[in-house]
Amino acid sequence: MTKLPLVDLHRHLEGSIRTSTVLDIAARTGHELAGRVKPRTALVADGSEGGLLPYLDKVDVAIGVLSGVDDWSRAAAEAVDDAFDDGLDYLELRYCPGIIAHDTGLAPEAVIDAVSGAVAERSAKWGLPVGLIGIVVRHLGADSAEQQMATLLSHRETFCAVDLAGDEANFPAEMFADAFGKARDAGLHITIHAGEAAGPQSVWDAVRHLGAERIGHGVRAAEDPQLMEWLAEHGVTLEVSLTSNTQTGAAPSYAEHQIHKLLAAGVPVTLNTDNPRVSDVKLSQEHHTAVVEVGLTAEQLALVASQSAAAAFGEIGALADER
Repeated sequence: MTKLPLVDLHRHLEGSIRTSTVLDIAARTGHELAGRVKPRTALVADGSEGGLLPYLDKVDVAIGVLSGVDDWSRAAAEAVDDAFDDGLDYLELRYCPGIIAHDTGLAPEAVIDAVSGAVAERSAKWGLPVGLIGIVVRHLGADSAEQQMATLLSHRETFCAVDLAGDEANFPAEMFADAFGKARDAGLHITIHAGEAAGPQSVWDAVRHLGAERIGHGVRAAEDPQLMEWLAEHGVTLEVSLTSNTQTGAAPSYAEHQIHKLLAAGVPVTLNTDNPRVSDVKLSQEHHTAVVEVGLTAEQLALVASQSAAAAFGEIGALADER
């Protein structure tokens, strides 16, 4: 049986930290999360979260628990272990040193060293290629974005790309044009969260103002036929996450997911987990969901898998042809 490549281009480290690890560290440090009756509800989504920001709250709660550099080494190592265990052929793991530093008081440079060291060790151990993407968060503002980008660029060799994430609706892409111009000048690839909590204009702004080569989520591009035509013509790839999109309300349901319209318009689409712990999902499950719940054909799934491999920013290596 031919094996489709399992390539995850949009996976957040902060949303990948195992629930067991978060609770273990919380118990060790005396964090209040360990004393909750049902701590899992703070970490894992249960159906629709009523919007992007409530969903992101479940990502953020774990960040403050991991208060030591060694905690982030552990989280990064386990994230690569979990990707290997799910059979991935290639992973791009993204995270935000700036928000980790903001929430924990750790030096962002120390976080970068801890994460990159652990990822490199596990990547070599398992033979699983992993690219790292550095995130700048929107909601700390444009001045902070400049500082966050400077930190990422001081470790330029660590990252294959940079990303803009966070409160998309209230912090438009244009605010961050200068910071991302510096990233492009440094030769880094650009992927931008857009078209998730805001409409098609957010995607237009990401490509026009920030030079996005890929779009994180981007499902609301389906509301603008002209935009879909442009994305298809220019080969800008959308990083779709079926489960996460339904949980945040970016997509109305699995059956009504915009991926149908996007594929029909020829827009390059990939399947990704976004936040495996928060969404309680694996990439292999997302492939299964794409067929059983969303209704993609085997041919469409094969196309999406090949587009995922083609859109990788890092060195993907040879993919296995057979199970």
